[in-house]
Amino acid sequence: MHRILFAIACTLSATSVLAADNPYKQEDCGKLTVQMELNECAGANYAAADKALNTLYWGTMALQKDLNARMRLQASEHDWIARRDKSCADEVGPQEEGGSIWAMEMSTCLQERTDDRIRALERMVQ
Repeated sequence: MHRILFAIACTLSATSVLAADNPYKQEDCGKLTVQMELNECAGANYAAADKALNTLYWGTMALQKDLNARMRLQASEHDWIARRDKSCADEVGPQEEGGSIWAMEMSTCLQERTDDRIRALERMVQ
C-alpha cells in the first residue's frame, strides 16, 4: 500500500512541476483511483512525452548543418535511449515482481526521463 501511495505522490508532484513548462498535453491522473486507469493514464502521458520528444528531435536534426553533426545527434539519442531504459529498469525493477502498479511506475519513470531529454534538446536548439 505504501508503494502505491508513494508512486501516486511521485506522479502528482511530477505533473504539477511540469505543467507550467510542458511542451505537450498531459492528462491529470490525480483524480483516478483504479490501478488499471492509473496505468492507462501514466501510459498516455509517457506516449505524449515520447511524441513531443520525437517531434523535437527531428526538428533539431533538421537544424544540424552537416552530416557529422547529424550523426553525433543520432548517436547521442541512441545512447540516451539505452541509458533511459536501463535507468528505469533498474529503478522500477522487473515486471514480474512489480505487481499491478509496475506499468504505472515504468511509464512514469520513462516520462520523467523523456521530459529531461526534451529540456536538454530545447537547450541545444537555443
